[in-house]
Amino acid sequence: MKKLFALCAMMALFLGLSTQATAQDFDPQAMVQRQLDRISTELSLNKDQVKKLEPIITARMQKMMEFRQAGMEREQMMAEMKKINDSQLESLKAILTPEQLEKYKTMQSQMRQGGPRN
Repeated sequence: MKKLFALCAMMALFLGLSTQATAQDFDPQAMVQRQLDRISTELSLNKDQVKKLEPIITARMQKMMEFRQAGMEREQMMAEMKKINDSQLESLKAILTPEQLEKYKTMQSQMRQGGPRN
């Protein structure tokens, strides 16, 4: 009986931890911050670049969340996100150096192919 109780307690603990991790994954502001941190580190951005990049990433995340909440079909959401990503890339051309922009494009390509996320 004690083993059964211990097993149930462990399952409840694991379920709680997995639910908490999932909830954190869908925190839009945390996702924006993770993206900013990663891009800033990978591209060696200066403070001014980070400051200009934050509203762009935040707007993209807000649109993505709106699409999810609207219950869009996957294909439709992917098409809309491609438009947003293309627009974001145009905005980044004014913020990043040519070298940083090329590295950003490489990062995005690797992400689409399931590459490292660090």
